[in-house]
Order: sequence, then structure tokens, then C-alpha cells
Amino acid sequence: MSRLERFSAALLGCVMVFVAGCSAAGKGGVSPQPASSDSSQVASDPATVAMSERGGFQVISGLGVNANVHSWNDGELRPAIDKIAELGEVTWRVIIDKADWETEENPDSTDIIDLGRYSSIYENGKMADLWETVEYINSKPGQQVMVNVMGGVPDWMGGNRIDESREDHWVRMIASMVAYGRTVRGLDFNLLGPMNETDWNGIEGPQVGPEQYVRLLHKLVVRLDGLGLSDIRLVGPDTASAPKAVEEYLPALASDPLVMSRLAHFGIHTYDGEAVGTNDALQRATNTGLDFWVTEFSGPCPGCDSGSPNPTDWTSAAATAEHAIDLLEQGASGLQQYDAWDGYYEHHESMGYWGLLAYDSGTGTYSPRKTYFILQQLIRHTPRNSVRLAASSDQEAVRVVAFHDRASGRVTLFGQNSSDQPVDAVLQAPGVAQVLEFSSNITDAVRDMQSGEKAVMEHGTVRYAVPPGSVFTLTGIPSKG
Repeated sequence: MSRLERFSAALLGCVMVFVAGCSAAGKGGVSPQPASSDSSQVASDPATVAMSERGGFQVISGLGVNANVHSWNDGELRPAIDKIAELGEVTWRVIIDKADWETEENPDSTDIIDLGRYSSIYENGKMADLWETVEYINSKPGQQVMVNVMGGVPDWMGGNRIDESREDHWVRMIASMVAYGRTVRGLDFNLLGPMNETDWNGIEGPQVGPEQYVRLLHKLVVRLDGLGLSDIRLVGPDTASAPKAVEEYLPALASDPLVMSRLAHFGIHTYDGEAVGTNDALQRATNTGLDFWVTEFSGPCPGCDSGSPNPTDWTSAAATAEHAIDLLEQGASGLQQYDAWDGYYEHHESMGYWGLLAYDSGTGTYSPRKTYFILQQLIRHTPRNSVRLAASSDQEAVRVVAFHDRASGRVTLFGQNSSDQPVDAVLQAPGVAQVLEFSSNITDAVRDMQSGEKAVMEHGTVRYAVPPGSVFTLTGIPSKG
């Protein structure tokens, strides 16, 4: 079933290592008040926070995109990576698809990872594209890479599932990939999403239930530790169904202290803006302060999984903005838009056209769609470690979320006017004490992150005339005077 079908459905209801030749993650229009009673106001000191470290609203840790390496094409992808990096501090969910690069069973004992033996696999084809893509992203300041494994496994390993008798083979395959990238290629990444949509149809990723999923992750953590890669942190379960992630996979994960200690972010997918109480469930299930990322989200894109370019560019972009506000209000610390650029997916055997950047096969070039500018307005002024502030609007048609960048003191409001009329809205961020002069940007059906009218916030209140059917950003840094 495609992502569009899922969207519609949701609306309805020690290891030896031999190295050869190398050295060894409350919906609504008004945000609730912070839970902590001792939260201080945002003052001119950038280190002052409008919430206690974990007692109030979330710290933003991963705004970004999914990125399919099949488009590398001998470096043709470089300008697209340049363009995505211009969004700001981007978190990249870099996708290798499918999880079938060991086409034949390795005759070595599963206790052995001979990276020299793997060189013929990892220096050719899509695996070489993976390294080249990550290496180029690494060359861009402020970027963060997570490697994600998508699609089914080799037939001998189970195809659309992972045979229990082949679990150690899967662990070795994934661990060898991480070890090769880090040890041989010297790449900078420490986040890993080892499987994708294990609750689904066996196409997006192997069908792996909660118990087996946790068992496989436990084995993988032990293996990575044995390889000296204990800094690798996991993101998961990345289920297609957010309710299943919370109701089935989270309890299984919480029962394994080792796996939980290595889980960087709890990952879910949702294409309708609904996080199904993930934040509350995490706090009930764990005492670790674990946050959650929506590692796949987007507005609707009819036919985009099966080779049809997006026919509803602005409609999709506007819905993406709405879902982003929904999910941020529900406590998401990370959002990764699906997808960075148009590209071929092995598991669908077709081009995917969800990209922020549209691909022209005739010229081999990329150009931004509307959603690119929506994400730019959100990401550019919301770097990692920004804190979400309480924010509200006095107009039903205008919704807004607010952020404080603790490093610079910048305050940013990201919002949307869903009506077809201009709206004079009073926007409030009651934790902001100082006077701020805001610049603004607007994206709508005609404009692409165009500069708008300036506005002034005093005592946490700003009046702003929001253009019809638009997504807006207000942002400013306190004066040092």
C-alpha cells in the first residue's frame, strides 16, 4: 500500500574484525502553557530558557528530510544536496534501498566481519552511492546524518521478513555496513535507522513484529559495541502506523534496558499530522526523557509513489505546513520531510515524486517545489537545540508555533493562515519579555519565501496582518543595546 493510501486510511479511522587493505526523535490552534511552574522568561541573555530543561516544551533536535542515494548518479546530485543544505541545520535521513546488498550468503561464520571481503560490495553500485552521498553531505556545515535502511532483505534471508535462523546474518550485514562507512570510508554519522515500516507489507521493510524487532536491535547493539562503535545510536521503530509504534513496539522496547539506552529518538511515521499521544506515552513508558521524531511526514501527494509527478504542488505544501504545526504542538522534537528530491526507489520499482526538489531527467537538474520554501521558513531560523515556546493566535484561521534559539537569543514564530482572506492577528508568546523587531517571510501559491512587512513584539505580543492562504515566519534577535 502506498503512502497516499496510508494517508487516506489514517483519515478514516566481542566480534572479530578482519580489515584487508585498511586500518582499523496538544494538537489545536492554541499551545498549552509549559508544564513547569518555574519556567523563566526569555531575556536578552541567550542562555536563558523559557522552560526547564525537560519540564516544559520540547527541544528541537532534528528538522530535515529523507534523502534517497539512488539519485547520486556520478555526482549529478551535488547541486540538489547544496540546495537542501541551504535550508539551514538539516537532519538527513539518508536512505539505502533495498536492504539486499548481500545477494549471496556469506560463508564465513557470523562471528566474523571481514571488511576486506566486503570491499567488492561496498565500493560498487548503490553502496558506493551511499558513501558518496554521505561524504558530500558531511562537507556541508551544520548538517546531521542518520543512515536508514529501507526495503526488503535478500531472499535467502527471508525477503519480506527476516527468518529467525537468519537473524545473525542480518545483524552482521547491517553492522558491516556501519563499520565500513565509519572505519574504511571515515564518514561522520552516528545515527542509524536499521529497518523501515516493519509493521506493514514487507515491501517498505521486512515484516518484523515487536518482539523480534527488539531482539534484533539488542543483537545489533552488542555487535556494534564489539566493533568499537558504541557511539552509534538508534532511531526507531519507524513504523508505518503511529498507533502501532506506541501501543505495540514501545512496550517491547521499554522492556530491554540495553536497547533503550542506545535509542536516540523514538521514530514514527504519519501523513495526517497526528502523533497519537506519542509524547505522553514515552513519558509513561520510560524515565529517560526520550524524545520523538516523525521520520516521515508530508502533505498528500497523489500517485507520487508510483511514478506520477505531484499534481497539487501548493495544496501539498500547505498541508505540509499544517501537519508540521500539528506535530510540533504535539511535542515532536524532529520532523523529516518525505522526500528531499525525486528519485527511483527499488522497493516500489518506480520513480518517487515526493521531492522538495523536482528532477528534470532531460537536463539532469533540480528545481524547488513549494514545499521547499515552507521547510526553509521553518528550518532556517530554528536550529538544533532551539526550544519551543508557548504561542497562540486570537484568530481561528491563523495558527502559530514559536521557538527560542538559546545560542543567539533569536525568537521565531512559524504560522499559517488557512483562510482565503487576509487576517489581522494578535500573536502571543508570553514567555518573551524583551522588545523584538521581527522581519517576516511569506510563502503562498504565488510567492516563495518573499520578504514581508516588519513587525514589533512587545510584552510577548505582536500584531501581524497575515496574507490569505499563506505560510509566514516572523523572526528577530534581541538588541544588544
